[in-house]
Amino acid sequence: MSLLEVAPHEFRRLAAEVTEIAADYLSSLESRPVFPKTSGQETQHLFQAPLPEEAMGAKAFKYLHDVVNHSRAQNGRFFGYVLGSGEPVGAIADLLASVLNQNVTAWRSAPAAVTLERTVVSWLAEAIGCAGFQGSLTGGGSLANLMGLAMAREAKAPANEHGLAGKCVLYASEEVHMSIPKSVALLGLGRENLRLVPAGRDFRLIPAKLEKAIQADKASGKTPMAVVASAGTVNTGAIDPLPEIADIARQHNLWLHVDGAYGALAAIAAPDKFAGLELADSISLDPHKWLFQSLDCGCLLYRDASAAQRAFSHTGDYAKSLSSDPIEGFAFFE
Repeated sequence: MSLLEVAPHEFRRLAAEVTEIAADYLSSLESRPVFPKTSGQETQHLFQAPLPEEAMGAKAFKYLHDVVNHSRAQNGRFFGYVLGSGEPVGAIADLLASVLNQNVTAWRSAPAAVTLERTVVSWLAEAIGCAGFQGSLTGGGSLANLMGLAMAREAKAPANEHGLAGKCVLYASEEVHMSIPKSVALLGLGRENLRLVPAGRDFRLIPAKLEKAIQADKASGKTPMAVVASAGTVNTGAIDPLPEIADIARQHNLWLHVDGAYGALAAIAAPDKFAGLELADSISLDPHKWLFQSLDCGCLLYRDASAAQRAFSHTGDYAKSLSSDPIEGFAFFE
């Protein structure tokens, strides 16, 4: 048996030991400090080592205990950031997902997993009042925002084949999450072309200011491309006036992306607060926040699947799908 293989009885033994460590951790959460009593020097000493020539074997369990004792406790007293605590059942499912090790870019690579992802995405869309939207799970809300703006760029100022032409501008509240200017930079749009629209005393984007900014850019020869609305800002939880912003976006033929990574899943409990969410062209969500899923678990929802295909499809001869079946022929890169 090779070093990469593990006998069934040995796998069960290893899994049982890790399960015991995990169960002890979960049962001790309330008594653990919110942040471990440690330092950068201590973690460097514990976990930084030369590249090993051989496997550690049973010694690895000692390090697992050290990792647990130097990790932030996932309990209800932590208010530092906007992450959920994760829940134990999801961790157990993660084990099986890692064992199956499926590549969900194409149905033929992962028949069950691709179908499950589509089902979960449709559930998320329905839960927030956007039934009929399609989408993809992502490695977090920041990636979902990047993908949503990539769709906006390709829908309003196609650049995949010939690059960007002209000055395209985007609009967002001054309260927008930092992933939006990062995405604008990564997409080659230039952060100077992101207009930060003033927010009011309630920290919500002011629609009249948005309209004024769009008109000014048009008058100066620039091309308005997209507007980003926030469905729950990180700083205050403010929800931008989505119906009014959607009206302005429609009048000016702009893509409307809603950054809902922090707050949009609250629409499950308070749908009236999120009226207009269904008017978006794309929406980012973070199940690893409100839904307590393990990190990383984001989601991009979009209204028009063909817009996603235009933005993301590109393939090679070795990867072409030979099936015309609408389910079995699915490949994200096609």
